[in-house]
Amino acid sequence: MTLKQTVKNYLEFEPRARERREKDRALVNLLLKRHPKLQNALEQREMTKDDLIAIVQDFDSLNRFWRMILKECPELRGSDYDDKDDLELQKAIEIGFHSPKIFGEGEAVEENVQPNLL
Repeated sequence: MTLKQTVKNYLEFEPRARERREKDRALVNLLLKRHPKLQNALEQREMTKDDLIAIVQDFDSLNRFWRMILKECPELRGSDYDDKDDLELQKAIEIGFHSPKIFGEGEAVEENVQPNLL
């Protein structure tokens, strides 16, 4: 099962996780399922679920600031920084995603080919 499908299933079967205030706890629950060593650390009381939630929140904040700083300070970007759009476009085409943004308005697109992306 893909990560995307795992998240979708979790949201379908855990309605409480849909609330914004529960997102971090839900993500931690998903991480615990995917990484048994984390579960072992909790069971052995080497860390608590709240410790893990704090780590996830820090990671999310660090990631957001990382992206913000690279946007504000181009001199700090790596040589591959500008490759993202091209790589995303290539992947979208590879998986059969068709969008007017990619192919232009009015171009023929086969029906029922585009996968459900949500």
